[in-house]
Amino acid sequence: MFCLIGKHSNHRINDIANSLIQLLQKTDLNGEIYIGYPIFYDPISCNEVRIDILVVSYSGVVIINYVDDVALDYTELQDRLYNKVDSKLRNYDFLVKKRKLFFDISQVTYSEREVQPIDEYNIVFSNEELCAKIEELMTFDFTEDQYSNILSGFQEAYGISKRTYRPIVVPGTKSALVNNMEKIIERYDSNQMEAILSDPIGIQRIRGMAGSGKTVILARKAVELHTKHPEWDIIVTFNTWALKKQIVALIDKFYSIKNNGQKPNYKKLKVMNSWGSSRNPGVYYDICINTESEYYTFSRAKSAFGKNNVFEKVCAELLKVSGFPKKLYDCILIDEAQDFGPNFYKLCLSVLDNNRRLVYAYDELQNINEQTMKSPEEIFGFSIQNDTPLVTTYRNQSHVIVAAHAIGMGLYSEDGLIQIPSAPDVWASIGYESENGIVPGKEVALYRPKETSPDFLKADASTLVSVKKCESFEEQLSVLAKSILSDIEEEHLINTDIMIIDMDSIGHEGNRNRLRNYLLENNLLERLHIHLAGAASPEDFFRSESDPPSIVYSSINRAKGNEAYQVYIINAQKCVNTLSVMRDRNALFTAITRSKGWVTILGYGFGMDELVQEFEKIKENEFKLHFPKYPTDDEIKDIVRNNQDIAQQDQTILTKARKVIEDISKTKVESSTKLKIAMELFGVSSQEELMEMLKRDDNNA
Repeated sequence: MFCLIGKHSNHRINDIANSLIQLLQKTDLNGEIYIGYPIFYDPISCNEVRIDILVVSYSGVVIINYVDDVALDYTELQDRLYNKVDSKLRNYDFLVKKRKLFFDISQVTYSEREVQPIDEYNIVFSNEELCAKIEELMTFDFTEDQYSNILSGFQEAYGISKRTYRPIVVPGTKSALVNNMEKIIERYDSNQMEAILSDPIGIQRIRGMAGSGKTVILARKAVELHTKHPEWDIIVTFNTWALKKQIVALIDKFYSIKNNGQKPNYKKLKVMNSWGSSRNPGVYYDICINTESEYYTFSRAKSAFGKNNVFEKVCAELLKVSGFPKKLYDCILIDEAQDFGPNFYKLCLSVLDNNRRLVYAYDELQNINEQTMKSPEEIFGFSIQNDTPLVTTYRNQSHVIVAAHAIGMGLYSEDGLIQIPSAPDVWASIGYESENGIVPGKEVALYRPKETSPDFLKADASTLVSVKKCESFEEQLSVLAKSILSDIEEEHLINTDIMIIDMDSIGHEGNRNRLRNYLLENNLLERLHIHLAGAASPEDFFRSESDPPSIVYSSINRAKGNEAYQVYIINAQKCVNTLSVMRDRNALFTAITRSKGWVTILGYGFGMDELVQEFEKIKENEFKLHFPKYPTDDEIKDIVRNNQDIAQQDQTILTKARKVIEDISKTKVESSTKLKIAMELFGVSSQEELMEMLKRDDNNA
């Protein structure tokens, strides 16, 4: 079977490709067919060189060029294409053997007009002749690795993953497993290539689970568009400041690979935050300046519109401005699209032309209780044609992603499900399968096949996820420090391989200071350096070139959009039996999915007893999502109703109260300060009275 990817500006070439794939489906050949790809930059003529149709199969590679001009010398065209492709592919060592490509590239010209064939230069004049010629030229029998390597070369995929030098690699250690994983020759799957090459006329939606490659795909798409249309004004935007550095690095890498070491023109391809300011321009700021409209800083916007959905409100305010120019940009690509409301999308559309080249990518299931995004009809008021789901997860190992979903849902909680996707078909769109499908009211077991969770790390699956209850916060710090030191000194991971995520969103800065004090008191500060994410700048996360090497300590909000081979989650008890149980379980799900390899979940208190028990059941069910009875629509509504988070207004009040308590406690030196505050807060006069009240409350629960 073949899959057809891409689209050509010449409709006749599209017709030929569609006819070709229908004919090839009747043969025994398998592979992929690309239309209008790849596009190479010719530094001499400063023009693009584009292959009209490329066939890559397990039996050979054929380049097809289309001509409708009888005066054109098709042999010169074939020679020029061959030289460009051969020269490009020779840059990849894994495609070269004895100073030449290990496979032959065949060529065929499809002509609309009768011309005299020339020996050794294949030419055909009909779809049937084309199919027959391709079958004739398919004489190889590539292995799976050879086929993948050829695709990787044509896809210019080598370099998707960041390869990091590790000075010490000992067989059997985590660093050895990571190094071996990074040596694998990457390739894009067909869905990813379709997302990259799809013409974004109209609106394009790219959706998938965390780790399915959305940011990489968006960066690569920006490079393809910038190469093909260097005159266009293209914007790549996002919500999280820390993402800018990552996206720019990806664009630089992909553009350099594609364009012989050249740098992109960042005056035409702009990478900017969604809000922005005079120091750091963003989409909203840029539109305000270009339309001479009133601009709201974040602090001013909060004063004017309140703290909730403040960016949506400033976008709505700007949309009221009349007289927008017809076009400010040719194309806008939005990452982290789930972080934005409809007004931002409408604002983006208002500064594009009638082609509406808007591409948005988002996590399909960032919050387990609901699909992350509203439908296109709800956002834009109309449907869209260009929609690409990315079902394969490349970041998370299979055990990690299943554990994240099971814990996030509370699937194995003693009190029953806490949340579940509202529509059963979501599971298939994020790569799960079941033996007999999902039938509400019936037993269901969901699992991840290798196709949607490939095992590139090849680690012992039993070591990938661990959940440990500590007796106190101090013991948690001890376990954390010892584990990280083992990772560095025995497993030989480097600092950027490791991430610490604190689920205590309010107290994480103070907790990081307590960790530093623990390291100081135990003479470990010279061996282990920890920095707070965002301490130096909004984009400060991993410090790859710091001296001495430093490991990032982050809140869950800062950790979004980042990943590491070893993730440590601390204070996980904060996500269990809370007043906002769905929000907090979602946060824990997000934290777990930051891991590219191993994840260790730490915490203390009775909440960790429940997490440990849930994890034991995950293991008992062999890392499958087992539902003795999959809930019906009415039961799902009951689950949501019974586990509602407290109102946003009440959450805000509680957050303020805790911050006040934290601030008051910092002004005192007595160890009993927080106890006194608690007694004052609950209106009791002694420690015994406070404990008795808490016991009564616990028994009533």
